[in-house]
Amino acid sequence: MNIVKKLILISTLVMSASVFAHSGAHGQINAAKAIQIAQTSAKMLTFKAHGMSVGKIKKSWENVKKAQFEIVKKNPANYVVKATNNKAEEVLYFTISKAGEVIDVKDAGSYKQGHGHAH
Repeated sequence: MNIVKKLILISTLVMSASVFAHSGAHGQINAAKAIQIAQTSAKMLTFKAHGMSVGKIKKSWENVKKAQFEIVKKNPANYVVKATNNKAEEVLYFTISKAGEVIDVKDAGSYKQGHGHAH
């Protein structure tokens, strides 16, 4: 049974590895796809940091439902998706380019919803 779980996990990671890869030649994604990418990214971040600001996150993020992900900002270059993990009492912000690349993932304390830069 353990081997089957590992095979499924490896298959999922291999198929979803493109979430962290640049996909500029494939056109622009829509808001629904940005949410899907954020949800997949959250699951991947429970195993490895992938170079994101937030680092490796708690395993409970694997079970956060799509309804807990929402677009909070959209501009010509990217989407910002807010994800809420009620079990862990955590909020993450995923910045996803219109090409579908995960640019960064930050926790609520690190993310500022202002106008995009500090003074």
